[in-house]
Amino acid sequence: MASAKSQVVSISKKIIKPSTPIPSSLRRHNLSFMDQLVSPAHNPLAFFYPKRTNSSYDQNHISQLLENSFAEVLTSYYPFAGTIKDNVFIDCDDRGAEFYNVRVNSSMSKILSHPNYHDATKLAYPQGLPWNTSYDGSLVVAQLTHFDCGGIAISICISHKVADAYCVIKFINDWAALTRDLGAKPSTQFDGTSFFPPTSDPSTLPNFEPENQECVTRLYHYSSSALGRLKAIAFAESGVENPTRVEVATALVHRCAAAASAKRNNNSGSFKPSLLCHIMGLRPPVPLNYIGNASCFFVSSAPTEDDMQMPQLVAQLRKAKHQLRDKLKNVPQNELFSQTLEVIKGGAELLAQLSNFDLYRCSSLCNFGLCILKECMYIKHSNLPLWQIIVPNNNTCRSFSKI
Repeated sequence: MASAKSQVVSISKKIIKPSTPIPSSLRRHNLSFMDQLVSPAHNPLAFFYPKRTNSSYDQNHISQLLENSFAEVLTSYYPFAGTIKDNVFIDCDDRGAEFYNVRVNSSMSKILSHPNYHDATKLAYPQGLPWNTSYDGSLVVAQLTHFDCGGIAISICISHKVADAYCVIKFINDWAALTRDLGAKPSTQFDGTSFFPPTSDPSTLPNFEPENQECVTRLYHYSSSALGRLKAIAFAESGVENPTRVEVATALVHRCAAAASAKRNNNSGSFKPSLLCHIMGLRPPVPLNYIGNASCFFVSSAPTEDDMQMPQLVAQLRKAKHQLRDKLKNVPQNELFSQTLEVIKGGAELLAQLSNFDLYRCSSLCNFGLCILKECMYIKHSNLPLWQIIVPNNNTCRSFSKI
């Protein structure tokens, strides 16, 4: 198959500014401690919509609809259209956000069915932007890609400094709602410093970013029946009640990754202990409409081979998750920061103490509202269903099909 770059017919770029100027009283938005702590990488998400049989729509009309609603959603998410200053605050200067309009001479199915999913990400996103930590452009970058089959892809990349995964998906949901109805009123709350007071010297913050390493892309599909069998095994052998799809899928991948690591370990096949670091959102106790970063993490361990069995891994995940939830679920707002910071410091110390363990990092987009997007048609009257979502992860690519 031809390279992704050679399939691009045209690219246009616009700067979309909020539809309503930001008042001077909101010009400075202070970053919270959580915002200061995270990487500046642009978190990516792309949605692919195939053309329905016997349907027709005007590409220019779609572009205009999306641009208009993009300007509206930026008004509600006004810090997203600003400029970060010294990892301390955002100058809400109405700088705006980049909007790319791209046409390619390939069909969507040809791209998505190809084993090399990197081609899909290269066409769906501005080149080199996903997870870029040194991008000096806008905090939000959107792209509309038109395929020659009539299908389209809509992608968004948002700096982690202003949004975690939950907020990225909420932003997309609100953008979708405004595309259907410009009178929609997104509910947003930008008061992160009241939950997580910032530090006056961001240079002292710890660095949790993993070192750059060569990665390999793998795509795995779990059918409902397979997940059901894994849940039954986990319950029968560990006693964990109602294991979730995330727990059993994560445990299985952890087990397989550890087995691959052992095989690679000087070709001896000897076991190496490991840790799994899993991100967990803090909404609640933080309000659901809070925009910014609000997450913590828990760590489960597998120091012996016996601990590496899938049911035991599920039990470890459940225990670590519930310990964190129990610690934070009823914490008063004025104590949330200190309790969360205690967890972060404890996790960092554990990772330092067990530096000889393999470390696996995991997150999940389940229950964040992606299923709602199946029914949220971005394009009025176009009848385009959500077909596939692609999230590249550094040098890897995760794909969620027909959720």
